[in-house]
Amino acid sequence: MAERSISELIKGISDDSKAIAEEEIALAKAEATAGAKNLGIGAGLAIVALFLLFLSSFMVIFAGAAAFHEGLGWPWWGSFLIVFGILAVIAIILVLVALPLFKKGNPVPGTAIGSAKSLVASVKRAVKNPSGPRY
Repeated sequence: MAERSISELIKGISDDSKAIAEEEIALAKAEATAGAKNLGIGAGLAIVALFLLFLSSFMVIFAGAAAFHEGLGWPWWGSFLIVFGILAVIAIILVLVALPLFKKGNPVPGTAIGSAKSLVASVKRAVKNPSGPRY
């Protein structure tokens, strides 16, 4: 096997560095996309929960309270309290579904950052000891 010239070695390092940088960028994008997706889904569920609670507070409160008042003979205030409790339970369930998605959503590309730090450390070791191991 013939020795490569310094210019060939430098070109090889340049090409390898470029390929590694492109792979790291792709990894960072993939991690950020996955984290942002979970955050988006969690935020969407939370917004839907609030929107439904807002809309239902007008129509369902009056209809439900009227049903309890007319059907069961309860006083108006008791009928409105029961309807409110039902709506609050639905909203709490939606928030409980959204919370784990918020916790899973981490748009920081941790694996890519760790890999890049490892790469920098490897390059520093190679510069200090050119004939040493490459790990």
